[in-house]
Amino acid sequence: MTEIDKKNLKNYLCFTFGITYISWGLLAIFTQSYILGLETFIGRILHIVGALGPAIASGFYLKSNNIKFKHFLFNYLMPLFFIQLIFFGGGHEELGWRGILQPLLDKKYTYWQSNLIVGSIWGIWHLPLWFIVGESHQGFPFILFFIYTLFLSFVLGLLYRQTKSVGYCVLFHAFANLLNLYFVLKINLIFIIIFIGYLIYTILASNRIGKEK
Repeated sequence: MTEIDKKNLKNYLCFTFGITYISWGLLAIFTQSYILGLETFIGRILHIVGALGPAIASGFYLKSNNIKFKHFLFNYLMPLFFIQLIFFGGGHEELGWRGILQPLLDKKYTYWQSNLIVGSIWGIWHLPLWFIVGESHQGFPFILFFIYTLFLSFVLGLLYRQTKSVGYCVLFHAFANLLNLYFVLKINLIFIIIFIGYLIYTILASNRIGKEK
């Protein structure tokens, strides 16, 4: 990882957390102080802006590094991208997590290390939602959600490594969120066993891909 990469990484994370934590932080204060609710117009705006933090920050990154968006997310996937943004949400985060963060970390860390870091950052990024009154994420403890982001990070990490497509990661992330709308996430012994098994599989698959290249 070069000094430029380190600077880009730092700037991206600062922009991402700055946008999200300011927006969601204000919303948490407003809802806890009964100044306004999550369902109000201003509440929804703050919630949406915060959620778009990774995507907005990725836009600044692309512009500052003269990277064209059409090379970043395939044009033919754009309609599906906006569909998931409107109906499911979440997938747009991959513009930052898999589009910016993981490629930068891959320059310094091993496959499993970079995915562990991305998953941890991703989980911590969601933390303010547990302080916003009425937010749906409060349906289960943060620590369990954090474990879930680690698991999904390895799934998405392998998908990105095999396809090099941020677009596919966007759609998969949206699909995972869709499933969460219909099924209550259960973190138990079975989930932990599956997580460990998949972790081993992704490491082995990653090593195989590296050797083939």
